Amino acid sequence: MKFSTILTALATTIAAVSGYETNGKPHTVDILIDYHIKETPEVSANDVANWINGDKYTLQYVVNNNEETEVTVVGVTGQFKNPVTNEIVTNLTTGQVGPITVQPGESIKFDQIVGVDLIPNNYELVPHVFVAHDDLIKVIPCRGQLTTVVDAVVSFFDPRLIFLELVLLVTFGGVVYFIYEIWGKQYLKGTAPVKGGASRKSGSPVDKKEASPSGSASGFDESWIPEAHLKKNKKKA
Repeated sequence: MKFSTILTALATTIAAVSGYETNGKPHTVDILIDYHIKETPEVSANDVANWINGDKYTLQYVVNNNEETEVTVVGVTGQFKNPVTNEIVTNLTTGQVGPITVQPGESIKFDQIVGVDLIPNNYELVPHVFVAHDDLIKVIPCRGQLTTVVDAVVSFFDPRLIFLELVLLVTFGGVVYFIYEIWGKQYLKGTAPVKGGASRKSGSPVDKKEASPSGSASGFDESWIPEAHLKKNKKKA
């Protein structure tokens, strides 16, 4: 067995049997508490759990009572710590359990749901279990679990992303329409081609020609003059 494994097992045992009264006075109890993550049962105490912001994870505890008298599990809480500095980053919401009575030599199980809402980083999760023993409420710290918290990857088909895309599209369309109404419409009117040519002035040579198709070169209508008279005029000419 590796030396690191021996140290981990020893630290787990010490943490499991060291209890604290709620007034802060140390008090040793013979109660063993361990837990595992239901969603990832393959993650052991020596592994790093990978958690995603916004998800919830279930810690399943096993409490073994090696005391000569019964104990009662009444609550659970915990902390996320900085694994390097050991500073507390945030506390878990204290939850009530049962109460569940554990007779001497027996064990019980209970669950705790942990919601993750942290800045993406590395943390150490340290749960605490509240136990009533000898007319005192004692806080028993459990082993730490190294955890890496990351943000969830947003899918292109995520409803929130689709809604944002629609809002941006409508906003862009409104801006384009506003610009067209203010400047675009006037610009297009100024550069549009003129339909049809200039109207011809009345009295032009073409109009006069078209207005008297049956006229002669002399400029008067000869249709009403008798034909014989016209022939005589031509002979004289």
